[in-house]
Amino acid sequence: MTSTKQPPAPDDGELTSPLAGTGLPDPSGTRIVLIGAGRFNELHPLPATRRNVEDLADLITAAWNLPVANCTVLRDPASPRDLSRAVEEAAKEATDTLLVYYAGHGLIDWSGHFHLAVRSSERESVHDTAVPYAWVKEHVEKSRAERRVVILDCCYAARAFGLQSDSALFEVAGTYVLAAASETATAVSPPGEEFTAFTGALLAVLRNGIPGLPRYLDLDSIFRRLSKELTLRNRPQPSKQCRDHLDRAPFIKNAAYAPSGDAPLPGVPAQQRSPSETSGPGTPPSRTSATSRADAVPRRTANIPDGNPIPVRRRKAVRLVGLPAAALALLLGGYSVFSVSHEDSAQIRQIHDRGVIKVGVKADQPGLAREIAPDKWQGFEIDLAYNIAAGLGFPRNKVDFEAVETKDRDRLLQSGAVDFVVATWTMDGSQATKARKHATAPLDFVGPYFKTSLSALVWETEEGAASVEGIDDIGEKYDRGRICTAIGSTSEEYLKEKDIDHKTKTSYQQCWEDEEVHVVITDEIILAGLNQENDYPIREGEKVRKGHVVRLADTVESYGVGIPADDPIFEYLTCRAIPKDWESNVSANLEKMAKEHLDREWTRPTVKFPECSRLDAWKFKMRNFF
Repeated sequence: MTSTKQPPAPDDGELTSPLAGTGLPDPSGTRIVLIGAGRFNELHPLPATRRNVEDLADLITAAWNLPVANCTVLRDPASPRDLSRAVEEAAKEATDTLLVYYAGHGLIDWSGHFHLAVRSSERESVHDTAVPYAWVKEHVEKSRAERRVVILDCCYAARAFGLQSDSALFEVAGTYVLAAASETATAVSPPGEEFTAFTGALLAVLRNGIPGLPRYLDLDSIFRRLSKELTLRNRPQPSKQCRDHLDRAPFIKNAAYAPSGDAPLPGVPAQQRSPSETSGPGTPPSRTSATSRADAVPRRTANIPDGNPIPVRRRKAVRLVGLPAAALALLLGGYSVFSVSHEDSAQIRQIHDRGVIKVGVKADQPGLAREIAPDKWQGFEIDLAYNIAAGLGFPRNKVDFEAVETKDRDRLLQSGAVDFVVATWTMDGSQATKARKHATAPLDFVGPYFKTSLSALVWETEEGAASVEGIDDIGEKYDRGRICTAIGSTSEEYLKEKDIDHKTKTSYQQCWEDEEVHVVITDEIILAGLNQENDYPIREGEKVRKGHVVRLADTVESYGVGIPADDPIFEYLTCRAIPKDWESNVSANLEKMAKEHLDREWTRPTVKFPECSRLDAWKFKMRNFF
């Protein structure tokens, strides 16, 4: 396949190759998987890997103009299958470029085979608790992608090239493998640094560019500069393996490129290194070995003429919004504003100070969200909430779910009883509209993350259900006491607009438990779960009476995540989390239920995920930096 994206005409001296004409990766056909394994049951933790993948995701998606749905960030995979599945899915979807990145522990089993560690990995049982690199290689090899790049930031990473006798087995056409350490060397994660050593240096090269080189950097140029930077810092040397001239293909725009006569932009100064950060000859490997951190200026520092870093205090007096990028870079002494983290939000930092994040969810909507035992939850919205929490810096064991009802979602979020809400909340409904305009505690909504339509669950025989074709039939056939919906819902508004007399309860489950009720009105995906949970047929003579879901008029209910307003960092990180694992989440929690109770030909809805504006997050970050 040839990318449809064409680069500008090459400048004098720009490298050419069989792949150079393809230009930068085509966003529509590109998939990237960034895996940061930092938490383990037995192995030493590597906390820097989390920041590795977050900053790489921000940098690469921006550089390649990549849709957020095409970037999978997998933090702390629990099992070998979790890691393998993420690579497998991306490899199947990629047609132009496939990028797989792993930061964590590299392990070797008793026969010398190379493995990637996950949370459950054990040093004494590497062969069946870690991921054989051969699995990753196989997924990459099967991909239709024209360009396949694998970056390994872990100990013994060059073993991915294969040992002498089987190296050919590990070579895949059109593939570039970049390894942080040789077959026998450990990578390092210097204590106290924000990134691991290798990834930190890689980020610095990608962000700063390389003065004197053409508009586009290829992997070969990046590798040479990376090797030089790591040598200067006395850190492990990287290795590479390349097939089919992929090292000469354009990879990223050169941030230091200057047309003839223009001076290149200043780069990010190298971070000063203490002697304790190196692992030279005679120095035992650090227990935190397995990755490394970028050598960029530490956050919250600036440079003065004598070269010594001084702390930068947070001040509100200076506003820098609107300054040209070059001037901003000079003013901040190279401080990088082009990444977004939960640490950039005072509101999220306050939640971290508390130790746990509280999420408002429904407790009785099977398939979507329900509490199946004390403090044990499951469903599509539960998995989505975990992904959002992870994006905000909270592992699963630091997420507390709070049951909310339709009528009080806004009140609980405005009062601070919960930090965000994922509870089938129609983001353009009247409750959401009113919440946005609240005088003292306005809310905002990020989405959509799912779309459905209003329907009716009727307690009828097959013949009786067939006679109900719309809301007018329901109004004529059933009196007030037999029609029910939840207080504060969009379905309540709908019934009022249609002038259908009805009763209300605090939840749809309570409606269905009311013996008088024969019809429950709400979204069809909610009704599918309700029917699955309570579908107890009653035989009346030769006819069976049970729940049937009947579609009503063409309505669209778009669910959004409720968050506090005026925090672009919170909004951006929530937005980025929504597409993550969405397809597999729907398959695991909703698809079987929907096909059984809605339509055997049911297909997941087409959801146009929200555009995640990093620009607003950057502006907010800059306003609050000083």
